[in-house]
Amino acid sequence: MADKAEKRNVYISLHKLYVREGIEYADPATGEAKSFNMATLPRGTVIDGKDVSGYQFSPLYVNPSRFKGEDWRDIPLLADREVWLQKSVLDPEGNPVIGEDGRRQRDTIVVTPQQIKDAIAESRRAWLAEHSRDDRGLADRAQQARHASEVASKEAPERPLSRDAARG
Repeated sequence: MADKAEKRNVYISLHKLYVREGIEYADPATGEAKSFNMATLPRGTVIDGKDVSGYQFSPLYVNPSRFKGEDWRDIPLLADREVWLQKSVLDPEGNPVIGEDGRRQRDTIVVTPQQIKDAIAESRRAWLAEHSRDDRGLADRAQQARHASEVASKEAPERPLSRDAARG
């Protein structure tokens, strides 16, 4: 019973700008064309006190979001599996650092899917708090805008119908 109550998947929702789908490559062993997906964590994402903005992971599945609209993607991750977040190490000039083996050096962090979900939710809350204009709701702002528009249209002098009428 406890196993059924426990969630098997953790769903992470990201905007489509942070998800690349169907990236094709040739399998080095067989030469067969294959594809993979890549998700990048948005700016302001912090896990265990470390800023993981720009770190990437490769999810097996990426689905159009059923709840947030066509511009969002849902990524199902197994709750009991670790996710490896990776980011290229850059030198002070912004160029990738190449290791002794001739490959790019990568900074790797191992986290759980729930940590990623919680960190993204917290970064969204922080972004909304920073970018919200005021404490009024959308309906209040719309009502005030309609009122201001009505007042402006009543107080505005009549506009001439043509340029000739304005000169005359």
